Amino acid sequence: MVFTRSCHIMLVMSTALLFPTPGWAWGGEGHRIIALVAERILQAQYPSAQKRVQEILANDKSNSWTKTDFASEATWADALRENSTEGRAATSKWHYVKLDADKPDLQKACFGRPGLPAMRPASHATPDNCAIDKILQFARELRDPETYDSERLMALQFLLNLVGDIHDPLYTIEHNDQSGRCTAVLPPGAKSPVRLSVYWDDTLVAEAEGKDPVKAAGQIAAQLSTGEIEKWSGSTPEQWAQESYSLAKTIVYNLPPASGKFRFPEQKGERISCDMVGVHKVDASYQSRAVATIKEQLAKAGVRLAFLLRENLK
Repeated sequence: MVFTRSCHIMLVMSTALLFPTPGWAWGGEGHRIIALVAERILQAQYPSAQKRVQEILANDKSNSWTKTDFASEATWADALRENSTEGRAATSKWHYVKLDADKPDLQKACFGRPGLPAMRPASHATPDNCAIDKILQFARELRDPETYDSERLMALQFLLNLVGDIHDPLYTIEHNDQSGRCTAVLPPGAKSPVRLSVYWDDTLVAEAEGKDPVKAAGQIAAQLSTGEIEKWSGSTPEQWAQESYSLAKTIVYNLPPASGKFRFPEQKGERISCDMVGVHKVDASYQSRAVATIKEQLAKAGVRLAFLLRENLK
């Protein structure tokens, strides 16, 4: 599939919303929080990089899915998957790094880590690329002065989203449950089980940061110390993925034994169905650990997104 900006926009604009989204890492609100944290850091410490981001996003003239501000553009790559069957097929694997729960192998999780052929834009890459490699590819395009403006915009749009994805533990582990969509948990006080993905990426994000992304980002940015920013900035996408994977093992999937059986009701047009699954009843202690983890992961993602943009928009 060729993803020049003009052909790409024509493709996605002409494709109807055929199916509900299979789920986004962090959900839309989480991605907005991460982007807003990064924007605040850039405004305070690296205003020239923040200005450059604004200039690139100003070229987004054909986007009918999201607004073109910093935070809204962080959901564009997910809107592509949601709205376009072709875009979904071409880019879905770019959003995760599925390390095996028992024998993690980065080479395997990244599909053998195929290199990007010379002169080929990152948006033209094979669908079999993982989030680590796509972050590296799009970051190179962002800093290359020879990159076409249309490709630079797409590189930025993907980076705003993928850096968040790689900090979601559910997107860095292969548990054979569709990124938590086929694991049932019963939260404290709940009457009916919910998908682990919904509980983690939506319910607990709201519990951790509230429902106002602007306010949440402001609070996170205000609480960041200089030491935290320096420490979290000095790492690589491979290390980000490994951190998230470790959290998936020790926090997210550290569930009590399942009891009882439950089948999630199917929705019209649903692409992902689950068999009958056991229900994990989680307690307040699990929820407290999860909320603390989410707060830190959102903060880390914001810091690292700011660092990535600063380093590649000099």
